[in-house]
Formats: sequence, structure tokens, C-alpha cells
Amino acid sequence: MKYLKLALLALVAVFATTSCMDDDWKDPNSETSPYGNNSIQETNVVSIAELKNTYGPKQKDEINDTVRIADGTQIKGIVTGNDIEGNIYSQISIQDDSDKPGIIISVAQGGLSGQLQIGQEVLINVGGLYYGTYRSQPQLGVAYHDSSKDQNYPSRISRADWQNRFKVIGKPDASKIKVQVFSTNPDASKGELNVADLLDADVAYKYAGCLVTLKGVEFAMGDGKTTLAPEDEGKTLGYGVTRYFKGYDKTNKQIGIRTSCYAEFAANLVPQGVVDVTGVLSCYKSSAKYNHTVQLALRRFSDIKASESK
Repeated sequence: MKYLKLALLALVAVFATTSCMDDDWKDPNSETSPYGNNSIQETNVVSIAELKNTYGPKQKDEINDTVRIADGTQIKGIVTGNDIEGNIYSQISIQDDSDKPGIIISVAQGGLSGQLQIGQEVLINVGGLYYGTYRSQPQLGVAYHDSSKDQNYPSRISRADWQNRFKVIGKPDASKIKVQVFSTNPDASKGELNVADLLDADVAYKYAGCLVTLKGVEFAMGDGKTTLAPEDEGKTLGYGVTRYFKGYDKTNKQIGIRTSCYAEFAANLVPQGVVDVTGVLSCYKSSAKYNHTVQLALRRFSDIKASESK
């Protein structure tokens, strides 16, 4: 009986090992992501443009507002922005192919770049979430009511809820991302727009949440001494600092980059000379009576390059 029991235990161990190996054999190329919810199937996918048209208020007129998205609604897109160098905090941005519309999703989780790399296609269940604006910037999240100001806006999705809502599709491919270019000397044949076009609210909010490149710009404070986001300066500004471009650093004509004081490159000097800057575009204003401010959020410091248009 003793030897029989030992033989049975050994046989059980063999079956258990085989079962585990079978799972590996079914997925030899690691196509099944360890993150998110792999059981999600495409059932009711709408484009990001459709989502924004259906649920979006007139962003340039609404400062803080939310509307609930119908149950069962899904979107699919390519990740264009994450927290790879700590600047885009508790957010990702995605966009699809329908005229490059993008959207920012607010998530209460760090280390998102480890799960959703730049260029990663993702399917997301957005039913029951809220589309809305925070200081006029459109984004997705959960409903939050600020009782002190009697305002509603989308806030961060909990980590557990978020992990159940998304499915990773294939492998990251940053070449799939379509970047809208705004240039100081635009080439219309390449579909480039003028940087000054972003002063038009309709244009700016159309591309809010998208990855864009501004070509041939120069920082107003590129003096070789000023850093991007010193903490002393940012502590009264939500620990983020905006550095504007020359010609766009005055009231009502503001375009620049906003850097978190906790970004890995916060202490870097503001670049000098003419540069090309790529980032996730956002639009903000604190009151409907003010014009919008255009801000780009860098994914990494290398998103600033010496200009090709010099």
C-alpha cells in the first residue's frame, strides 16, 4: 500500500506538470498578456471619433462636466502616451485611425508603461465609465463630484476595475501611430497644419488627446539656466510647470509643454534653439471667459529634437 500511494502521487505530479506545460505549448510566443482581461471579445466597438461625437459636450464651452457611457460600449486604439518617464501620471492616451482622434483615460495606477507600451493596440470596455471634461480637457474616467466647487468631472478608474476592462491585442508597434504635424512653415502636401492654427479652439479641441508634433518652435525661456519643472515653482501650480514657445507665451496666445515636477527629466534645462517637439496635446482653461491654453505632455525627454526644419 505504501508503494502504491507513492506511485499514485508521482502520477498526479506528472499530470499536473503536463497540464502546466500544455498551457505553455498553447502559447509559445507569449501572445496572451499577463495584464488586463483576455476574455474580452469585440462586441460593440465604436471609433473614438464616434464616442466623442456621441458623448462629448462642446469642450470649448464646458469647463467641468460628465456624461455616462452606455453599457456594453467598447473602443479600440493604439497607445500613444504613458508614464514611461514619469511625466504622464496616472493616465494613458490612445487614438484610432479615423482622422487621428485620440482620448485620455484616467487610471489610478502607476507603472502603466510596463503593461501598455507605446504602439500597443488595446480593446477597452468603456460602458459605465464617464466621458467629460476637466478644465475643458476631454477625458474618460469615473464620475467625481467636487462638493467644494459643485463641479463634476471624470476622475481615475480604480486599478481593479481598469484591469478588468482592457485587453491587449498583439505586440506593440509604434509605427502604427499617426502623428498630426503642426509646423511654423507647414508643408500642405504632407498634411501639416500651422502651429498658429492651435489658437483656434475648434482645431485645438479636435486634436485634444492626440499625439502631435510641433515643428520649428523655440522655447521662450531657453536661456541655458532655466529648468523644465523645478519643484519650488510647481508647488503652487499642482506640481506641474508650463514652458511656453516664443510668440505663444502671452495671455490668450499660449502654447507650450507642461512637465510634472516628478518627471525623470524635470531638472533638465529648457532646450535652446529651434526644435521639434512631440507630445500628447491637451487644452485647458479655468473659466469659460478665458481662451484655451494648449499644452503638450512629453512621454520622454527625447520627444524634443533639434528641428528638421532649420
